[in-house]
Amino acid sequence: MPQKGSFKFIKKLNRQIIFKQIQQNDGISRVELAEKTNLSPATVSNIVKELMKNNLVLESRRGKSSGGRKPILLELNPAGAYFVGLEWGVSSINAALLNLNQDLLKFKTVALNELSPDHFIKISLGVIEDFKKQISGHKKISGVGLGVHGLVDPQRGISVYAPHFKWENIPLKAMLEKKFAYPVYIDNDVRMMALTEKQNHHNDFIFINTGAGIGAAIVIADQLYTGLDFSAGEFGHMKIVEKGPLCSCGNYGCLESLVSLKYILSLYYPHLKGEKSVYSLKDKWQQMLKEARAGKKEALQLLEKTASYLGTGIGNVVNLLNPEAVVIGGAFVQAADIMLPLIEKRVARKALPVPGGSLNIEIAAAGEQAGAVGAAIRVIQEIFA
Repeated sequence: MPQKGSFKFIKKLNRQIIFKQIQQNDGISRVELAEKTNLSPATVSNIVKELMKNNLVLESRRGKSSGGRKPILLELNPAGAYFVGLEWGVSSINAALLNLNQDLLKFKTVALNELSPDHFIKISLGVIEDFKKQISGHKKISGVGLGVHGLVDPQRGISVYAPHFKWENIPLKAMLEKKFAYPVYIDNDVRMMALTEKQNHHNDFIFINTGAGIGAAIVIADQLYTGLDFSAGEFGHMKIVEKGPLCSCGNYGCLESLVSLKYILSLYYPHLKGEKSVYSLKDKWQQMLKEARAGKKEALQLLEKTASYLGTGIGNVVNLLNPEAVVIGGAFVQAADIMLPLIEKRVARKALPVPGGSLNIEIAAAGEQAGAVGAAIRVIQEIFA
């Protein structure tokens, strides 16, 4: 005899199936829902009634008649729920507010002056209070997503190791849920960025984030691949040269040690060695790119060398995983006009003909908003998918 819990599971599963159909269609009738889901009209009617009671779904307009009365079409209620996404970066917090249609309603960046977990939480609370004013109340916020750099265990909600923050085994989910009135979902920041890029309909791709560090997220068959211990994607710690600079991981010659902004700019501006201000690095990066576009030989040569290292790393990953696309985000997006052709040329040399032949190398579409938007999308997936 079926257990009571199994009925609850089936009901939840049916609710998710119907919700997804309404989400994917621009207006769908109850009859069409029953046909597409193979659920009984009574089951569809009861679940739709429940979704409407919770203000997640609304009746929008009349559809086309197939012989009788015109059916009433169902759509998501954009104002039925809201979701906050946070990206805790090395120099700032990026935050996004999305509605149920995944429309970006507000994006905000707040600079940081310290890197303690308590400071991140304090700033994040202030951002959420600001977002609550935008939607007139906290009850409509259904959850908060957080992307943080480094090794993250999303199941336990722990920042296992964040080298730029010097954090180890910080129980961020538990700390945040003590302060926030919402469920919290955390993961690695680059994996959150990849969720945003998934909206571009790639099923198999590698997302590479560039800047202070180099990280990657792997999407296989439309699913994020995290690895056994959630450490898949440590692209920056692929060894590229035998006798290279010291990396933050303690090894020498890692890709991150060769193409991070700090290393590139320390070569171009020797007085920057030991510079710790991320804002200074960003300003110098813009200055270097300006000089490269003006034809300065030293700047162009350094960008070419950087593209060569990154292209070698990408070629190795392409040979291993045969993705549909490689999407590059972060600081190198600003240098795409110079670096992308050089990266493509290097990958063409390093990748084997079959996996490299059908590969697309693209620039991320969402820019600096990707991490925060992806974190909000993660909440929607966790709650409704």
